[in-house]
Amino acid sequence: GKPDPLRDFNTGRMRDVLLRVAEVSDWKNRHNLPKGTAKGIAFYYSHLGYFAEVVQATVSASGAIKLDHVWAVGDIGSQIINPLGAEHQVQGAALDGVGAALGQAVTIERGRVIQANFDSVPPLRIDQAPPVEVHFITSNVPPTGLGEPALPPVLPALCNAIFAATGKRIRSLPIDTQLLKA
Repeated sequence: GKPDPLRDFNTGRMRDVLLRVAEVSDWKNRHNLPKGTAKGIAFYYSHLGYFAEVVQATVSASGAIKLDHVWAVGDIGSQIINPLGAEHQVQGAALDGVGAALGQAVTIERGRVIQANFDSVPPLRIDQAPPVEVHFITSNVPPTGLGEPALPPVLPALCNAIFAATGKRIRSLPIDTQLLKA
């Protein structure tokens, strides 16, 4: 049948968010960062929304991860219905994603979840939260999904930044910082 510009995956929209996030994050100069600091990039598509994100992180010799900055670019259609709400939604999604990557393990023993509350599943703390810079590209389609597609790309972007900084691949989440020790 005839292509549907709203429903069919659009590689042009994907390319546009990737190019824009590379621009706003100064991706071309990523090799000029201090030792132990790097940027990672990732892309995600769901609910008809396109998001590309770059994470800059610093990994210390002890394996500690400091989140320096997150850049997010989304294409969610021709109009941002509530610009401030949309920006906050993306910021929250990115922070929720990095929080999950850094410590929100849920373990099950004998059919029961071990963690009982936030004392054993630590959320991201305000002093750990990096600035999250959000940009939108408008495209010629009706407004699409916002909340869901903004979260997933921050996790592989963070893992790619860690790999670029340390040469060590992250293969499971949450991240075990003991594996990142120099």
